[in-house]
This record gives sequence, C-alpha cells and structure tokens, in this order.
Amino acid sequence: MIKNYLSKKEFDFLKHRKKFLLLALCIIILGAVINIFRPAKLSIKFTGGAMLKYSYSLDDTVSASDVSASDYMNLDKELIGGLVKETTGQEATVSIAESAAAEGGTKHTITVSMSGKKTMSEDAGEVLAEKLTAEYPRIDFAMIESNSVDATTGGEFFGKCLVAVILAAVFMIIYVAVRFRKIGGMSAGVTAIIAILHDCLIVYFTFIIFGFSIDDNFIAVLLTIIGYSINSTIIIYDRIRENRDVMGKKASYAELANKSLNDTLGRTINTNLTLVIAVLTIVIIAFVYDISSIITFAVPMLAGVLAGAYSSMFISNSLWVTWREYADGKNAQKKLDAFSKPKNDSKKSKKSGK
Repeated sequence: MIKNYLSKKEFDFLKHRKKFLLLALCIIILGAVINIFRPAKLSIKFTGGAMLKYSYSLDDTVSASDVSASDYMNLDKELIGGLVKETTGQEATVSIAESAAAEGGTKHTITVSMSGKKTMSEDAGEVLAEKLTAEYPRIDFAMIESNSVDATTGGEFFGKCLVAVILAAVFMIIYVAVRFRKIGGMSAGVTAIIAILHDCLIVYFTFIIFGFSIDDNFIAVLLTIIGYSINSTIIIYDRIRENRDVMGKKASYAELANKSLNDTLGRTINTNLTLVIAVLTIVIIAFVYDISSIITFAVPMLAGVLAGAYSSMFISNSLWVTWREYADGKNAQKKLDAFSKPKNDSKKSKKSGK
C-alpha cells in the first residue's frame, strides 16, 4: 500500500541535502558532547574482571503475606559491597534489580561487578553466597551467573572485534567501488562508508545515553547495522546506475539521485518499517521481563536501524552528488586551464617574434 501510494509521488530530496547533512552533523556533535560528560563504560569482557549474579527469595520459614516479608527483602548495597571486599579483597559495584518472572511473580537479583586484573573463581562466588545467607538468614541466595575474564584476554578480544569492524568497512569500500565504477566507484564506496560511520556513531551514543557497558553486544549491533545499512545504500546506488543509462549523461547528478530515491522509496520504507516493528516488539518484551542482555542489544539496534534508514536515503546520496559535482567542476576547470594556456603561450611567442 505504501509503495503504491509513493509511486504516484515525486519528492525533491536533493533540494534539502544541506539540511539533511546538517541534522546528522548536529546529532553527532550532541552525542560527542554527551560523551565528554558521560564517558563510555567498557565491559569486564574487554577490560578484564569478574561478574557474579545471584537470585534471592524468601525462605520457607517466611510467608509472602507476612507483614515483615518486605523488610526481609530490603538489602543493603554497602553491606553487600563490604562482604565482597572481605571475600575477594576487591572493590565492587553492586546493583539490585526486580523483574517479572516468567512463571509469574517477581524475580529479585543481585549483580556484583569487579573490574581489574584479578579474576574470581567459582568457589569464591559460592563463599560469597554463604556469607550473604549468614547475613540475611531469612533469604535464600543462589548464584545464577558467573563470568571471569583476564585483563589481557579481554584487551585482545576487544582489539580483534575492532579489527573485524574495520576489515568489514574496507572490503565494503572495495566492493562498492568495483561494482559501481560506472557512477564513480570510489566516490560511491567512500560516501557509503561515511554513512555507515554515522550509523555506528548513533549506536555508540545510544550505549552512552542509556548507560550500557560497551561489550560484545555492541560489536554484534555494529556488524548487524553495517550489513543492513550497506544493503539499503547499494539498492539505491544500483538504481542510480540503471537510471544513468536510461536518463543519459545530460541528466544532472541531483536529478539522477532524486529519480533513484523516489524509485526505491516504497521498498526502503516497507523494509525498514517491518524491521523497526520487529525490533520494537523485542524491546518492549525485554523491558517487561527485564532481560538486560536483550535490552542492551535491542535498544541500540532500534536506534541503528532508524539511523541506517536515514543515512542510506539522505546522507550517502547527498554526499555522492556533492562529490560528483565537485569532481566534475574540478575536471572542467582543468580542461579550461589547459585550453587557455596554449593560447597565452602563442601570443607571447608572436610578440617575441616581432
């Protein structure tokens, strides 16, 4: 339905290209300012350290309907932090959360995070659980997750992840440059990567704004968004290449890009709208059940999808048109200079002959 409606419309996107680029630039500057005051937090998977997660509930001696039940469930973060330091000798960040349990009711969890070069054995986690039980005798504690990463291993993993992202970008430039050499392959490849860089920055700023740690979910979102974004951009470039043969060389780059954007607009909106609805559904479910591992993937993914749709339609094409116009203007000036230079030289030679 959307495709049929849009096929009857003709929008002049390139008329407002400066506004599109300025909007993207303002968002990036705003994100950079936020990053200064709220730096990114690297996960222990990259920096090294340990993370322990416990579930806790009232034991059988206390009824949930007991008036004092809620008092038993009030845990002291500072006290728990002291127990962690007593057990491991390290400072720790303690967070307490409540979420809806899959079987109904409320699920209570404690997450203990420690960054540093020292790792933690599972035995130490069990000892901490025993100390928690001794401190809160009416509550049952159970360790449900334990992660421990050496700092060196974490740094190597982070480096390999960055290399994977960089290699993906390089191969995409080469692929686009070769495939679209008819419309200025290198300009198409570089502008496509600039648009993808915009998408990656939006994902990064989403992690910062929501206070998510930079972990393997961050790398997974980046690689996924790179794939979606380059696919949308390639479809538009492919139509530009086809329309160049149809419209001929007399058509300006702006006319060519506008025609191609309008031709693919219905497909672009339908594809991205479907993806947004799917990811948004996952986000809602993840928040309802407080599934943090899904939240830290789905929320940046949603932001990345929206950013990718914007960049493939408005940034890559606007930059490509600007690049081609500048390159043609530069080539025309060179030809003009080359044409006028011999004339000047011939005049000088005539004068010297006289």
